[in-house]
Amino acid sequence: MNWTFWLGILSLGALGYYGLSHGGGERSLLNVHGILVVVGGTFVAMIINSPWRTLVNTLGNVVSLFLPVSLPGQEKIITEMSRLARRAQTEGGLLSLQGESRDFAGGFLNRAVNVVIATGESNEARRMLETEIRQLRIRRQEDANLMRTMGTLSPMFGLLGTLLGMVEVLKTVSTPDKVGPAMALALSSAFAGIAMANLICVPLAGQLRLRAITETMLLEMILEGVLDIAAGKPSSLVELHLSSYAQSRRGPAAAPAPRETAEPA
Repeated sequence: MNWTFWLGILSLGALGYYGLSHGGGERSLLNVHGILVVVGGTFVAMIINSPWRTLVNTLGNVVSLFLPVSLPGQEKIITEMSRLARRAQTEGGLLSLQGESRDFAGGFLNRAVNVVIATGESNEARRMLETEIRQLRIRRQEDANLMRTMGTLSPMFGLLGTLLGMVEVLKTVSTPDKVGPAMALALSSAFAGIAMANLICVPLAGQLRLRAITETMLLEMILEGVLDIAAGKPSSLVELHLSSYAQSRRGPAAAPAPRETAEPA
């Protein structure tokens, strides 16, 4: 679980509540017309900018940030690949793993095993599976880019709302009763645009980018593990190879001590 993500969500809610309830300007800043200018304008611009299917997929991936992670962690992958390596050595190689772990990592492990068996050649299997991983990474990056685009557009629509509000202020400058609502539109639009960009769109884009990097690394671990099993490597070497991914995230670490073996008499 990404604790910093949830800590940021809770902090945002607490700071927003405190700032609006103690600042005395919550009614002006939460002006409905200003929010509609920013949110509605950004939404319309994104419909023009991107296909509807892309928008729906991005929205679904944003919602998935608030749900439990579907992919297993590094330690679980290492444990599962070591288990499969031991089974392959005792039960006749990679062919014995065709029906294993069908739902592991969204089915990628089972698909990788079947691709290696079908191709019968490690380089071709690697090329096919790396293409699949790369396509997934591109889709995830496109989601992040779309959220960044929204973060770029929303302050512009906030500025547009501010200009509309200032126009109304100038029109009603001789009528003091109408100056307040017009100024509220101007201020709330700028606030909504800046808040939407810096508190919603840009942070969510960063989370989508981080998830893309994490998914790529985990799927690459599975790919390397399957190829090691296909090459007939023992489970100890498979585990040592995959552990390098975990060490790369933590920084340089000392290599594990070799296991003691009995010397011949």
